[in-house]
Amino acid sequence: MRARGFAHPAAIAVAAAAIALSGCVGSPTYGTDKPADQQLLEDLTGVLSLAPKDKKNIEYKPRPELVKPASTAALPAPQDGIVTASNPAWPESPEQRRARIRSEATINSEAYNFDPEVTDDVAAVTPTQRRHTRGDPVDVNGNPLVDINRGGRDEFNRRLAERNQGNPTNRKYLSEPPLDYRVPAASAPTDDIGEDEWKKKKRRENNAKEGWGWEDILPW
Repeated sequence: MRARGFAHPAAIAVAAAAIALSGCVGSPTYGTDKPADQQLLEDLTGVLSLAPKDKKNIEYKPRPELVKPASTAALPAPQDGIVTASNPAWPESPEQRRARIRSEATINSEAYNFDPEVTDDVAAVTPTQRRHTRGDPVDVNGNPLVDINRGGRDEFNRRLAERNQGNPTNRKYLSEPPLDYRVPAASAPTDDIGEDEWKKKKRRENNAKEGWGWEDILPW
């Protein structure tokens, strides 16, 4: 009885191992010639590994020796680079420009024909001109420009009227009708300006109210 009770669990374990082994052996390969679990394990280990799989063989060559002059007794002087301050095309800093202009003005302060690079325009203006430039327009001599502005306003109005109305004796643009078409006929009522538009509108409204009735609303 005891032998039979022990053999029964052992048989079950052997059968389960056989089934598991057959499942591992017969698992699909999906075209990789390897079981799915083995392929998954290799993929994971390949992702985690930092070293490249295919190592390229690099051929290292030693550097050539330095070319030395035949005689080291008399060597040429080092060449002055173009990116140095001694280059004439080197840009001038604001501090250097300020110092140069100040020194030139100091040296030539007594020279009559000296033309400074920077001039003080504010100091050359008289107090009267400076006062006028704050509000009223003035010319270079400080004279007010009231008359000039009035003439400019009149000219502006004349040009504006000419642009809006045109000139009956002169064709300025091609879009304007020819001068012959602007001359009215002898029988045309040139003095009659016609009826006012507000009167026409009022008459239309009254006619519309008179023609309205209940028959326009009721469907029967």
